[in-house]
Amino acid sequence: MKIGIDFDDTIASTSEKVLEYLNKYNIKEFKNFEEKRTFYNKYIDNITEELNLISNVKEVLDYLSKDNELYIITARSNYYSNNLKKLTLDFINKNNLPIKEVYFDCFEEGKAIKCKELDIDLFIDDNINNCLEVKKLNIDVILFNNNYDNLKSFDNWLDILKYIKE
Repeated sequence: MKIGIDFDDTIASTSEKVLEYLNKYNIKEFKNFEEKRTFYNKYIDNITEELNLISNVKEVLDYLSKDNELYIITARSNYYSNNLKKLTLDFINKNNLPIKEVYFDCFEEGKAIKCKELDIDLFIDDNINNCLEVKKLNIDVILFNNNYDNLKSFDNWLDILKYIKE
């Protein structure tokens, strides 16, 4: 089986780390896009270097990689930083994640297109819209750490493993 997996907030706890930085610099909200862009331009490299794995993801991916091909399909790009793709790959290597290939720059419809190109059997993402786009292609989806009617949802990797085994 081929499994496509999102990166941010599915493998790595990105939102948690971003929130730490927002709190550290006392930013409650961005007033406009330029302010948001300035924040990410300045801090996204540090945020990526400090990311933590989601609980149990390493163990589950190690188990799944024995009989399946695992792909990361992410919207991450070098938009905010020329180093972001490299830092993401460094994170994957540092954590010894058993990923066959990483596909960057895949936004909503792009994730569905990439899943179809790769003949993905199962896609795991925390974003409802991404899951709905992929599901339209009759690809099995799991919505991670989120809820939406008509989508299988799990909020931890051990439950995802149990579902896949069944």
